[in-house]
Amino acid sequence: MRRNTLFAAGALTLAVALTASACGTVETGGGGGGGTEGECAIKVGVMGALSGANAGIVIPSVNGAKLALKEYQETDPECAVELIEFDTEGDPAKATPVATQMSTDESFLGVIGGAFSGETRATKAIFDDSGLTMISQSATATDLTQEEPADVFHRVVGHDLVQGTAIANYVGETLGASKVFVVDDSTAYGEPLAGKIKEILGDKVAATDKTQEKQTDFSAVVGKIKGAQPDAVVYAGYAAEAGPFLKQLRDAGVTVPFVGGDGLYGVDFPKAAGEAAEGAIVTCPCVPVEGTFAEDYEAEFGEAAGAYAGEGYDAMNIFLEAFAAGNTTREDVEAFVDAYEGEGLTKTYKFDEVGDVDQANVTVWSYKVEGGVLVPDQEIKQ
Repeated sequence: MRRNTLFAAGALTLAVALTASACGTVETGGGGGGGTEGECAIKVGVMGALSGANAGIVIPSVNGAKLALKEYQETDPECAVELIEFDTEGDPAKATPVATQMSTDESFLGVIGGAFSGETRATKAIFDDSGLTMISQSATATDLTQEEPADVFHRVVGHDLVQGTAIANYVGETLGASKVFVVDDSTAYGEPLAGKIKEILGDKVAATDKTQEKQTDFSAVVGKIKGAQPDAVVYAGYAAEAGPFLKQLRDAGVTVPFVGGDGLYGVDFPKAAGEAAEGAIVTCPCVPVEGTFAEDYEAEFGEAAGAYAGEGYDAMNIFLEAFAAGNTTREDVEAFVDAYEGEGLTKTYKFDEVGDVDQANVTVWSYKVEGGVLVPDQEIKQ
């Protein structure tokens, strides 16, 4: 995909003054940054796990949003836009007061997030009641739009019906597995994702089991997997548990291919699993970023662009286009995003009536752990 170059200086009607406080993380319950006093001040919030065992899934997308804002700033208009960060650790209970804080502060005109499905499910009604537009860069649970949609919710990624189908296709066709053990982490993300995988694989599923958040001892499920003797293991969950689970699996002598969803995509998973992660496959409805964006990202943040960096960049640019077009109320921003059509860094965007992008424009990739890092493997047939 080409890089987004939508912000010609002559077309802008608003401005950005990125202050030092806008770059820093605002703790949950914080009041935002300074430097944007007056009627022209606009804030965009971004919430997610900025610390903890799953932060590697979220931080790159936040950095992508920062990069979009920096580029917008260089057009030098008049009105100030700040990106305010809220660390929820991906916890719905911590995300709820954050959502209330942003919803009751009229200077917030947009939210990037939630990053995880659970925190998104817990907060979208709050944002909906206040008319504060959400664009999630990485919340993939299908029910967020297909079962309980909210008028203000949009996302720039495909949902888990797409990812689940892709994982099943990869396991069954690319790996040629015919005896698969499927494990999920009992979360709002992992459980439905595993359900779709099992539905598509059908009688290729030899057995299933569950883990729990914050679990550290996986001996029981490892024992069941050894007894089932599968030719592949699929894990639907997050990196915090997947890392030690895979390590214990390998320590027990189970060497069959290990495949996980996008909850494992980031530096945290290979770090937690150590050498056991080598060769593991992680899928993601996100495309590998390259070219100028990848170069600029690495120059800005000192590391390669990671999980959902491009999607965070696209989400921020959609909001910035709304502001540039003169939309300075929540109602106007929501109308702009609802009607948005454009070419982003990662895909062509047009949101349907429930806030999803056209699933025909969604690409799912597999990434393989090599030398302790995730590298692009292949685009997965859907």
